[in-house]
Formats: sequence, C-alpha cells, structure tokens
Amino acid sequence: MLIMEVPEGLLLLLFLHFFTGDISATLVTSCGACHNEATCLETQRGDSFSGKSFSCVCRSGYSGDGLNCYDEPPSSQSVQFVFEETACPPGMEYIAVGAGAACADPCHYFKNLYQDWRSTNNTSTEPLYCDQTFIWKGYYRLFLGFKSAQIPERCIPSYRCGTHAPMWLTEPHPTQPDEIVTRTLCNSWGDSCCYHPSHTIKIKLCHEVHNSENFYIYKFVKPSACNLAFCTEIKQSLIQIVCGKKKIQIGLNLNHLKSSGLDPLSGHMAASNCSKFKERGDNVWYEVETQEGVCGNMFMANHTHIMYSNNLFIYSANNASFIPPERFPFSCVYPLLTDASMNVAVKSSLQQENGISGFGGKPGASMFLFKNSSYSETYPAGQVTLPVGSPLYVGVSVEEMNANFAVVLENCVATHSLNPADPPRYPLIQNKCPVDRRNVSVLQNGSSLQARFIALLFLLDDENQKVYLHCELSLCDRRSSNCVPVCQNRRIRSVSSSVPTKPVSIGPIVWGK
Repeated sequence: MLIMEVPEGLLLLLFLHFFTGDISATLVTSCGACHNEATCLETQRGDSFSGKSFSCVCRSGYSGDGLNCYDEPPSSQSVQFVFEETACPPGMEYIAVGAGAACADPCHYFKNLYQDWRSTNNTSTEPLYCDQTFIWKGYYRLFLGFKSAQIPERCIPSYRCGTHAPMWLTEPHPTQPDEIVTRTLCNSWGDSCCYHPSHTIKIKLCHEVHNSENFYIYKFVKPSACNLAFCTEIKQSLIQIVCGKKKIQIGLNLNHLKSSGLDPLSGHMAASNCSKFKERGDNVWYEVETQEGVCGNMFMANHTHIMYSNNLFIYSANNASFIPPERFPFSCVYPLLTDASMNVAVKSSLQQENGISGFGGKPGASMFLFKNSSYSETYPAGQVTLPVGSPLYVGVSVEEMNANFAVVLENCVATHSLNPADPPRYPLIQNKCPVDRRNVSVLQNGSSLQARFIALLFLLDDENQKVYLHCELSLCDRRSSNCVPVCQNRRIRSVSSSVPTKPVSIGPIVWGK
C-alpha cells in the first residue's frame, strides 16, 4: 500500500485524501463498506485524531476506488485529486502525485476517454447510458475514434449521445491556457434545453507538444438524475484564438483557406515583417506577443480590463496580379480584476468588424512570508513556527505582463482561519495605510507589481492559535493615476483609480516559546 505523509501544517486543510499509482484507496468508517473484490486495510492514524482508520483497496487485477472494483486494468494515466483549501497558482490544482501532493498542472495528469456512443450523431439509446453510474475522478480528455473531441456548446436534442437527456455547455470553452474555468452543463429533455437542474464542471485548455495540438480536459461530476450523459463532437473551427499571457495565437483552417483561393503561409500582422507561424494538424497558427506596439498591436485599457488587438492579413494564392489580402481582425481582453465583468467598452482604431475576440486569464497574485528583511528567501509552503513577537516580512506580487500597472495593498488583516471573512479579524492595513505604525511598516506599495510590509504580531486575544494573513489588492494604472498612497494619521490624502482584486493569504503561523 502506498502511504502518503502529509506535513503537519496541512492536516487541517485536507478534507479528503486519495492514493495514486496502480493502487487507489478510499477512507471508510468500517470494512463493511468495501467491495467484494477489495481488501480492507487497517492503519493507526498518525494525525491529531485518535483511533484507527480503514481504507478499501481493489485487489490485484481489478481497478476502482475500493468501494467499486472492476475487472479491467487501470489507465496508465490514472490520477486522483486531493480536495482541500490550499490555493494554487492559476491553472493548477492540488493533486496527489506519486508519494506526495502538490500544486500541479492537470494537463499532465488526466485520463483519455474513448466512448463513441457519446457522439452527437448517435441517435440510438440501445444500450441506454447514464453518467450517474460512472465514478468520475480527476480530469478527462475526450475522443471520438482517435480524434480529439469536445463537449458541444449548443442545445442537443433529446435521445442523442446514447442517453435520454444529453448534456451540453451553455458557455464557450476557455481560450486562455493558463487557467481553469468553471462552466455550466445543461441537459435537453422534451421541449426544454435545460430541463433537469444544471451542473458545473471545470475545464482547462491544454497543448500537446509532439503534434502541436490544443485540446480540452474536463473535471466531471455525477448528474443529479438518470438518464443524463454528456455529449461529444469533433469541432472543426475555421478560425480560433488563444489568448495567452505572453502571446496571442490565431488558428486558421488550412483547407478552408486553400478552397478560398488563399495562401495559408502568406500571412502577416499589421506590421508586414511579423509573420511567425506553425502548421499544426489541419490549422496554421500565427502568433504575436502580448505587448503594446509589437507587430502593430493596439493597446486599450479601462479600470477593469486591458485589450490587445491586431489584424492578420492573408494573401491570394494567385501572386501573378495585384489582389488585396483578406483581413482577419482579432483581439484579446484581459481582466485587471480576479472576479469582474467588462463594464466599459474598449475600442481600437484597427478594424474589428467580423473579427474574433477572446478573453485571457485573470491576474494571478501570490503572497509570501520571507525569513528576513532582505526579502531574499521565503519560508516553504505550510505551517511556520516563530517566536512570539517576531517580525513578519510579507511580500506580495502580481503576475501581470504590463509593467505600467502597480499592485496596491488596500486592506490586510490577521485571522485564525483560512477564510479572510471569519471573525475575529485584526486589521493591519486599512485604506492602504498602516493601522498602527508601531506594529506595521509598509515598505513598498503602489510603485510596481510587488508590495512589501513588515508586521509585528503578538498573541491575538491572549490565545496561542494559528494565524493567517490576508490582503485585499488592486491594480492601478500608473500612467493615469498616482498609485503610491500618501499616509498621514492613518488617512490617505491622494486616492488612485485602482480597483480591488481577490484577496491573497498566507499561513498558518504558530507562535513558539
């Protein structure tokens, strides 16, 4: 049996733990819950709880979670996920890998699902399938035949995809490869495109290096009823866009361009010397860096979003005479907030009619506890034990490609919980300024994409409990605002037009003797 040791600081963060590799185990309260083809293992718990624990493991030659065992070999890409509260960087999840667990990219840990009966072209319900009977674990890549497939983004009629009520996506797939998005699955039954309660799943855009192919992976959940099953289809897009943090990619279908009398490899951006491309399968992909002015990129911004736009020009295959090139406008919008919608339109002077637009990922923020005032070395993730009264050297950074923006510490608090809203809350910084200058010193704020402060903390409420630090952040455009707060008597004299983002947190911190 594969035993996973969890650092002490993570004990209170884990809700459910699975094992990985060729053996998958499920924690149970008694051996009576195990499948007939499973072995019940009894172990002495090593955490802060007392007593013994039991787990179910499928016997050799069977696969499953121990509660259900199947006479089939496990997938070579089998992976189980750990559900917890530890925040991972954008595009990652806390995953059990090998003998440990860490934040990892699920694009490297998924299962391939070959089930042709899920096709939108399948009108047979013999046999009849229901996804409630499946045991979903982790992420899956979909195939029809040997071609990569995806869930349709339109209402699918009843009695298709091998089921009664086919499930489909109500929102587009992600175009940003650096984040995991949540999408809603509806189901069709009778005259309704969303008859039963809807479900939410996680989706990520991945890239396969060896054949230069983009594909999606899905983290499915059990439907609320039977018979419901999600559909798949092979979607051939004539034009695609991927809004990455470092580059924008525009994909055009090779056969469509050739049938239209165009030369797929003749393209360039608004700047004619920018013609970088790669052929991947049935598409040719042109790319441009996400920087203002590069290859003619236009940059626009408001208080919540920034946008890069350009045009791709493709020339006729007949180069014997003068024929104006075809224009393919495109744009990518990136939020400055972690949970905001576009509330002010941004426009570009480049032609955008009939163009393609995409949305990029939200800015990722990180918070670290450093070991000394040089801010050169951080403590590892997990619990940190320090002497009472030790200064806490805190650093915050935001992953934003545009250096014209600066991160601003709006409010920072200390709590005994991972949830920044849980009482009691002990304010350290309010309205961008220290609450008590004797205990808090702000070293850097509003001048770059990094912020730093020092906090001197003692026992809160005279109790030696774990301490977590949380900060609310905002991004401020230094070209249009004075982003550096000026604090005097705990009041701010100049207010920038910055906008709040999702809080970041560190901890737990434990006071030693």
